[in-house]
Amino acid sequence: MNPKKILVVEDENYLCDLYKEILEDQGYIVEVAKDGNEGMLKMKKGGWDLVLLDIILPGMDGIEIMRVLKANPPLAPNNKVVFLTNLDKDKEMDEAQKLGDGYIIKSTVTPKSLVDKIHEYLGNQAKN
Repeated sequence: MNPKKILVVEDENYLCDLYKEILEDQGYIVEVAKDGNEGMLKMKKGGWDLVLLDIILPGMDGIEIMRVLKANPPLAPNNKVVFLTNLDKDKEMDEAQKLGDGYIIKSTVTPKSLVDKIHEYLGNQAKN
């Protein structure tokens, strides 16, 4: 079985590198995008098993990216999109829940809980 492909769209370098390392250690293939425009280009290509998409990004924010992709889907669909946020509950989170498959609150996630959430969203264990 081929390893799952994950795209991390996150503008905070430390978190981007941390998520990439943690997920690669679990056997996933991970690419990163460090702003909304780069994230949009990579998501438009499609074919991701999972996209971790920050809501607040320079350029184009995560919610705007999802609106564009819902209106003009990529040829190879992205399986699941999970928002990364420090927001708790507000209008933006309501919109994010409608556009994506879930969300992870960055300020409360640990490396282990991130891995557990990823396995849950992908419905399987990573290939080690």
